[in-house]
Amino acid sequence: MDDDRSAAAGLPFGADRSDLDRSPLEVEQLLSSNCWRELRTFLAVAKGRSYARAGEMLQMSAPTVSRDIKRLQSLFGSQLVIATHSGTVLTSKGRELAIHLADLDFRLYSLAANLRQEQSAIAGQVSVSVTSGLSVAFVAPAVARLTREHPRIRIDLKEQMSFLDLDKNQTDVMLGLMPIHRADVHCEKVGVLHLIPVAARSYIEAEGVPTRQGAHSHRFIQCSYYVSETPFWQPWNDLLDSGTSHVCENSLAYFSLIKSGAGIGLLGNYVLIEPHFVPVDLGVHLAMPLYVIALRDRLRSKPVRVVLDWLRAIFTQNVFFADRLNLTAGASAPENDFRAFFNLAPNPPSRAANE
Repeated sequence: MDDDRSAAAGLPFGADRSDLDRSPLEVEQLLSSNCWRELRTFLAVAKGRSYARAGEMLQMSAPTVSRDIKRLQSLFGSQLVIATHSGTVLTSKGRELAIHLADLDFRLYSLAANLRQEQSAIAGQVSVSVTSGLSVAFVAPAVARLTREHPRIRIDLKEQMSFLDLDKNQTDVMLGLMPIHRADVHCEKVGVLHLIPVAARSYIEAEGVPTRQGAHSHRFIQCSYYVSETPFWQPWNDLLDSGTSHVCENSLAYFSLIKSGAGIGLLGNYVLIEPHFVPVDLGVHLAMPLYVIALRDRLRSKPVRVVLDWLRAIFTQNVFFADRLNLTAGASAPENDFRAFFNLAPNPPSRAANE
């Protein structure tokens, strides 16, 4: 006890001085300037890239939008937006502010969603961010099955802005390609995306079966996502040193180019469920882990938790996303969703290129 008193005696303030440890809610002077409306207008301009489009988003006139922006710039003493004949451009300060506002806007959305959450029923809207290829092949076809089980959950399927960053996607649940190690983030591995060389049957019939030795005589299609100096992509990019027929950034267009017979591409092994495709043995197999990611705070919401479990099941139950490479489909619900969506036969034939 004496030691405790001696230690306390050496401190400038004691625990009884609660007036020195106040919450921001207890300090009336801690208020921002009266510009919340203008900040919302500015965020709409940043997203819409024009006063007219921002006005449509906010249901106000373009002149009103312009006045809000002028007032905000006057309050901050800094130019945030440059108006041009073709729309608006953010200054460097404007872009910095817009990024912070977008993050705040999503946090407010998450808070409001939690407050609206009904405790007695699983209901609400949940945003999901997935790569376009996996979204089209597996996530979108599985929404109907989720709806049958949870009819009051609404899915907002978002275009994935970042493969790596949950905050940039501004989403409740994300399928990521890299783990996120943060105390406020739930991140778990749900499968492996296996990328292998694939060609259309029409290409094989016209050009013959490719071999490693004869790869230089074949056409390859590059995706801009695969252009990298990292060793991970090197086995694929080494094949392309002999020449590339086409380059494509959009993953669905890339899929279409390969399906049309334009050349050999690098796709997930799951496309082999389509009878048009055959795997090509060129010694290339790139395995990329998949992660389901969400803010832990959002997982307190029943609908978000249900959707995360649903998204996890889509990939953990599918043999194509097992740790080991599979070239033959199984009979899981996600694979059946894919077959039904594309009107495929229940038992597709074997599709080995060297048969």
